[in-house]
Amino acid sequence: MKKGRIFYGWYIVAAGFLVMFCSIGIVNNCSGLYIKPVCDDMGFSRGAMGGNMTILSACQMIVALFGGKIFVRFDVRNIMRISSIALAVSYFSYSFVQSLPMYYALSVVLGFAMGGIAAMPLSILIGNWFRERRGFAIGVAFMGSGIGGMLFNALAGQLITTVGWRQTYRVLGIIAFCILVPVCWLVVRTRPSDLGLLPYGQEKESGNAASFDDRGMTVQEVVHTGRFWALCLVTALGNISLCALNQNVTPHLSDEGYSLQTAANISAVMLGGLACGKMFLGWLYDKLGARRATLLANCCTVLGVTGAFFCRFPVMIAAIVVGFSLGNAFGSVANPIIVQSIYGRKNYSAILGLVTACNNLAGVFTPVMIGSVYDYFGSYSPAFAAMMFISSCCTVGYFILLGKRVEYD
Repeated sequence: MKKGRIFYGWYIVAAGFLVMFCSIGIVNNCSGLYIKPVCDDMGFSRGAMGGNMTILSACQMIVALFGGKIFVRFDVRNIMRISSIALAVSYFSYSFVQSLPMYYALSVVLGFAMGGIAAMPLSILIGNWFRERRGFAIGVAFMGSGIGGMLFNALAGQLITTVGWRQTYRVLGIIAFCILVPVCWLVVRTRPSDLGLLPYGQEKESGNAASFDDRGMTVQEVVHTGRFWALCLVTALGNISLCALNQNVTPHLSDEGYSLQTAANISAVMLGGLACGKMFLGWLYDKLGARRATLLANCCTVLGVTGAFFCRFPVMIAAIVVGFSLGNAFGSVANPIIVQSIYGRKNYSAILGLVTACNNLAGVFTPVMIGSVYDYFGSYSPAFAAMMFISSCCTVGYFILLGKRVEYD
């Protein structure tokens, strides 16, 4: 890297920011706004509507599960290019659904597109481009989902109220196309060597980039350790609380007496806090290490779901916002950092794929479970009470599992 020139890896980070801004920011972080209007208009139960998010998560889990082979065999940039088009078109097409099967069919396409463009491929890209400041780079890129969610929640909440949910899908789908397609086709590059560069910080290391990538454990070694599967279990359980909070806080607040617009505004503030939380958490991982940063983030998850349970008291809205900011940031920022810091880069994409698949597994079951709890009790409160217990157990689990560093050659 020549002095005075901006390292191209930072353009990759900016591209990652925009990808998260339009993918997670629209598809995941705005999903809660559609639950009540779509169910009221189409006659779906909330459990059936939750099945939509289950399909999205299941498809992303499949991509992650086979990610070790997919992202090694095929160029990450080409996968992201195809996924950018598929994501925008399928999201736009939600506006034409006339039945639940049509909704689900589009979710299959959208889910695979999300798996091919968002968290896992971006983690691989940034891992390729950065040896130093990796946590900060991931945090900055992934904060795009929070800022996107904040802006698109406010926009979607207003549009649903004024022009309806179908037109809202169309507007957001067009925005996604206009941003994602140019970024993925014109800016993204898979690795520094594509431009004749070295990864950021590589000059300060002994050896070359290949020797760095050869350090670590193989996936065959990792899967034969009980500690790895315990880590996957805690990851899956922890994401249950994050999914419950992220996907259901808007309808929950509305049910508890807040107007839909107020609930959408609170959700927008939460996602703004999440954006800052992702960058801050990435910095914390660089400064504090995996164990202490993970402990702090999971304590915030406990705070967030506790605030949701007691949300009838206005002061607890602050607990939701603060808890969501770092707690939900953990769900996307932490896994690639933890995997690479513990197990190295030898089989990084394959190991990250397994952990990400377990993370997505929670997203498969959580929407249906939470929706079914609502259908049975007429309230989300029992679900949030359970999340308080689960997230507390996960905090203890991470503290134990990250206490000892894995040694490898």
